[in-house]
Parts: sequence; structure tokens; C-alpha cells
Amino acid sequence: MSKLEEKILEKGQKEVESILASAKLEAETLYESLIKKAELDLMSQKEKAIKKFEANVLRTKVDSQREIRDEVALAKQKLISSIFSELSQYLSNISKEDFFKYVKHSILNETISGDETIALAKHDYQKYASTLSSKSGNLVEADLLNQALGKNYHLKLTQSDMAVDSGFLLMGKDFDLNFSFKETLDKLAAKYEKTIYEELV
Repeated sequence: MSKLEEKILEKGQKEVESILASAKLEAETLYESLIKKAELDLMSQKEKAIKKFEANVLRTKVDSQREIRDEVALAKQKLISSIFSELSQYLSNISKEDFFKYVKHSILNETISGDETIALAKHDYQKYASTLSSKSGNLVEADLLNQALGKNYHLKLTQSDMAVDSGFLLMGKDFDLNFSFKETLDKLAAKYEKTIYEELV
């Protein structure tokens, strides 16, 4: 082989080695770049998965707290309903003495002229009339009640066909006051239901 051929082969060999070295360097750089990209993608997916997991945990916690709060509220409401149901049951079977106290207390808490008429429900008249008056008849003086109330009271007693189903109505010239047990329970519920609800643990 001639020197020229050797030089050409030697030069060709160096070019091949240079191309191979350059290709190897590019391959290593590309490999490192792909590895870094894969690592970044993996980190990004991991962060997304962690955020999604944390969001699911938070949502589950909030849902659980809401369910517990709703269950507690429902239990409180049932208890309050039970309390007022027991009160209603008590009032429907109230003794004559307690009925007398109820009527007296209710009237003393109002500003009235003192000459109104107490109307009892027709079905309660026989049961409670004798606690309010010593007299009998359709429209009589409520002498026993008047005596307990004081000298400025001259109330009369009658039975009512009106809408009162329990308790009594206090009928005056200008207005009537409703002291039916249902009305009383509704007023108590409006006044105390929130307080009872808040005080229940």
C-alpha cells in the first residue's frame, strides 16, 4: 500500500473515530436528557397523585363531618320533638289542680279588663268547670278563679263550640286570647326550641 493510501485510510479512520465519539457523546447526552425528563415526569405524576389523594382525604373528612353534624342535628330534633310530645301528652291529661294553676298563671301574665269570659272546650267543660266555679250552668261566674286572682277580676265561665280543642279561650269585648294547649306548646317551641337545641350536647 502506498503512503497516500495509508494517509487516506488513516484520515478516514480518524474521521470514523471522531464521528463515533461525537455520536457516543450525543447518545449519552440524549440518554441523560431522557432520564431527567422521565424523572421530572415521574415527580410531576407523584405530586399530582399526592394532591389528588390529599383532596380525596379532605373531601372524605368534610363529608364525614357533614354526615356527623346532620346525624347530631337529626338526633337533637327528634329529642326536641319527643320533649314537646311529652308536654303535649302531659297537657292532654292535666289534673284539675294543674289546670287551675295554668288558667290562673296565663291570666295573670296578661293585661285584661277583668270582665272577660273564659270559654272551655265543650269536651273539657265537665272535667274542669268545677275547679274554676262553684256554680253550674252555661254562663256562670268563675268565682273560685276570681277569688284566687284578686278583687279586680269578675270573669265568667262558659263552654265553647269554637276551634279550641283543649285549654281555654279568654274572650273579651275587643279581642280574644287563645290559651289552647296547642297554642301554648307552639309558643313554647318558638321561644325555647333554639335554646334547647343549642344546649343539647
